[in-house]
Amino acid sequence: MTGLFASIGVDLAREDLRQFTMSVVAAGIAVPLSRRFCDHVWTDVSGARVVARAHWGRVHHLQPSLAGGAVAVACENIRLIDDRTAVMDLLDETDGGLVCPVAVHLEDHTALHVAGGGLARGQVTLSALAETFEPPAEGTAAPATSGLVSDDLVRAGRAEPGWTPTARARLHGTVRLAELRTNTLTGRPFHWLRLRVHPAIDIDVAAPGSTLPTTPAPGTSLRARAVLTGRLDLQPDTLRKGRAPSHRSA
Repeated sequence: MTGLFASIGVDLAREDLRQFTMSVVAAGIAVPLSRRFCDHVWTDVSGARVVARAHWGRVHHLQPSLAGGAVAVACENIRLIDDRTAVMDLLDETDGGLVCPVAVHLEDHTALHVAGGGLARGQVTLSALAETFEPPAEGTAAPATSGLVSDDLVRAGRAEPGWTPTARARLHGTVRLAELRTNTLTGRPFHWLRLRVHPAIDIDVAAPGSTLPTTPAPGTSLRARAVLTGRLDLQPDTLRKGRAPSHRSA
């Protein structure tokens, strides 16, 4: 988890975790979801975001993310599988076909939990916290195809007993926009990229400043291993309350 925070310019190896949590709660927006649950959502001007999840007033989990501004993607068969992750099928709205199944660390996980743990259809704004990048070798032509592959889910039919999907995925796409940004809470830089991974899907990506020697130019082809994050933009007051699947945050 520490490496994921580094993607948005937070080094928890150096930051005092308690002090950082208090700063997020104090600066964030409180989103009450039930008598038991409240999210404190802090969003920096750089786009860095942290959701502090509180259960009976006590923060039990910090979720790093990125305030993605890319166009939301249609999805269906949405369901929670643990205390921060949901699986869903991404759809191509031009023909309604399946793009791929993914697992996503949801910013609004708690709202989905309170609503019952699943939705038939929705719209997800995707982002990613990159762990590694693989720029194309110098002098080689950029591949003609892009892609988003959730390493675990595509092999679900051949999974071993006890297998659990994870939000780690491989991204292969073309840079549309890129900037070196600074997290104003910590003063540390991170790369922000908008990566086109499918003709109808852009993903905003955050990565530690050390992962790329320079800010990539638009049109650059990149491969990355990353953790998918995102939000469904759920409005808790309009969702039917129900019993969520049992997991550790209950």
